[in-house]
Amino acid sequence: MKNAYKNLTADERSIAMQRLTALWAFTESGLGGVMHALQVPFTGLLVGGMAVIMISMIAEISNHNYKQVLKSALIVLIVKAMVSPHTPFTAYIAVAFQAMIGYLLFRLMKINFISILLLSIIAMLESALQKILILTLFFGQSIWKATDSMVTLLVKQIGFTAQHGSYWIVVVYLCIYILGGFLIAWITYKSIKDFYTDKKTNVTVGNIKLFSPNQKQPIIKNKYKKLWVFIFLMLSLSAILFLFATDKKQGWLEVIKTISWTISAIIIWYLLIGPLFTKVIKSYLKKKQNRYSTEVLQILSFIPALRQLTTYAWQFSKASKGFARWGTFVSTLITATLTYTEPVVEK
Repeated sequence: MKNAYKNLTADERSIAMQRLTALWAFTESGLGGVMHALQVPFTGLLVGGMAVIMISMIAEISNHNYKQVLKSALIVLIVKAMVSPHTPFTAYIAVAFQAMIGYLLFRLMKINFISILLLSIIAMLESALQKILILTLFFGQSIWKATDSMVTLLVKQIGFTAQHGSYWIVVVYLCIYILGGFLIAWITYKSIKDFYTDKKTNVTVGNIKLFSPNQKQPIIKNKYKKLWVFIFLMLSLSAILFLFATDKKQGWLEVIKTISWTISAIIIWYLLIGPLFTKVIKSYLKKKQNRYSTEVLQILSFIPALRQLTTYAWQFSKASKGFARWGTFVSTLITATLTYTEPVVEK
């Protein structure tokens, strides 16, 4: 793919890299909350795919200096640690993994639809598999035994038989993420291609209809929400295993085993493994922070504007319908991020 930004000066290219890195950092630390407030459908998929879009855009606009992807990823992780200090270590690993895969793919295959598609699918599968592994870690084999029992019962109701229903559910789940990977790849490629057009509009705060200062945005208490999800799943699994057990004694043993495993896994994860790995990662990022202090401060100062630009981009994309609106939203957000100018204050 030829470079749409080949005529940029070194200073302009540097600013573009800074803006895109800031958008990536915002994606990892605050975009989800804004999109939930705007009631954007399928927020989780789009937020997860934004990393792929940013990696591809940075690789393209950096004049194919693919090491810029790794540098930007490191800055994003530093900002993420500062803005969201309670982020689990798995989120840091996901960002680093996606950046490394993008770097390797683009070095080997250059930037084209195939390399973008591979990056997108790998990133989506990594996200899906991580969730499956965490579920297995917290609930052990009980979750798959319960799923098999439920699938067998449901299929039996319609006159069929099925074995290993949990495997089929996992396959369908992974296929959904793969389809999401195709969608994200299309949006990414479209976003890059949009820069071949001359339809660029400079955006200022004055163009944007913002949330009013007194308007409260929904606050999601993630910790309590996750706790209730864990409790609900644990009780549901226990009930299913008890009901489908061969006898009451076996049922109670399954219930005790499930509850014991889950409580032990949560204690080990949140009190030992999580804090240990998070401490190691943050210690490494802190050592790098001084080196990139200027870039980090510039990004932190730009994040408030990105919240406004996200609102602007979603409002602007209203004319598009369905999944096409996602493409319009992302392209508009990237263009607005790159062309944004501070409003002139009249004296």
